[in-house]
Amino acid sequence: MIKQTHDSYGYKKLLVYKKADELQSETSLLAALYPHSKTLFSLSDQMVRSARSTKQNIVEGWKRNSTSEYYTFLGYSIASNAELEEDCNDIISGKYPDLINKRGVMGQKGEMGAVERLPFYPLDPHLPPIVQLKLRCKEVNFLLDRLQQSLVNKMDKDHNLSSRDRMKQGEREREKEDNWLEEYLKKP
Repeated sequence: MIKQTHDSYGYKKLLVYKKADELQSETSLLAALYPHSKTLFSLSDQMVRSARSTKQNIVEGWKRNSTSEYYTFLGYSIASNAELEEDCNDIISGKYPDLINKRGVMGQKGEMGAVERLPFYPLDPHLPPIVQLKLRCKEVNFLLDRLQQSLVNKMDKDHNLSSRDRMKQGEREREKEDNWLEEYLKKP
């Protein structure tokens, strides 16, 4: 089905686009602080490209002709964002010793479990920049997931959902119902 777009630049109004734009800017600023070595140059280049791709796939998906193509491009955006988040995880866990204690990048080698439990909103400005970047990735991932889910709902409503995606949708709905029931039964 052809997607009807009344505003060809409407993606700029999306919170996920704005957050992806911030993610790209923050990634570029952080990567510029890395020491000059072949490995870290490659890492910083890849991180910047992943952040750019996260945002650009939102734009390209918006400009596509169908909701299902938009959904697909949001999937590419999620994958690029996951790649950036994984680079952040590698830095935090100490896989790049030249970045440990690097002023403006990170503090000591971090404990990933502790970082994973940090909320992405509101963003704590006192955290090391690499941890803030990771949390920005988590936020963008959350928003992309919600946008994709809304597109699935739209395609289902418009009867444009493939049978495989309809089955997945039904599984998600049953899982939500089961989780609700479990939480309800836990209440005193």
